[in-house]
Amino acid sequence: MGSFIENNLDIFYWLTIIMLAVATLVILAFSVKHMVTNNKAAKKTLITLGGLSLVLLLSYFVLASDEVLPTYQKYDISEATSNMVGMGLWSFYILSTIAVVSIVFTEFSKKFSK
Repeated sequence: MGSFIENNLDIFYWLTIIMLAVATLVILAFSVKHMVTNNKAAKKTLITLGGLSLVLLLSYFVLASDEVLPTYQKYDISEATSNMVGMGLWSFYILSTIAVVSIVFTEFSKKFSK
């Protein structure tokens, strides 16, 4: 069995890629169908996408730095790569903070509303 997998690894790789692509297309199709049939869901989805886009744009253009330290130049890190890494880190920090604050706020509001 091990040699069969070893000999056909390329086939399994492409099969996985195809299944992932099909699953992604199905998810997107049903999401769009649900948005078209439900106006409230469409509004919520567009607001969420707008908020995520705002966080990503803020992280990329305002907070991320394109500085490359001399210790990283030997790895051929460009300014664009440094900026993208910074954007990812800042986005993670912002979205994590929003998630933690919303969880804490939800729990406290449940306690005080009773």
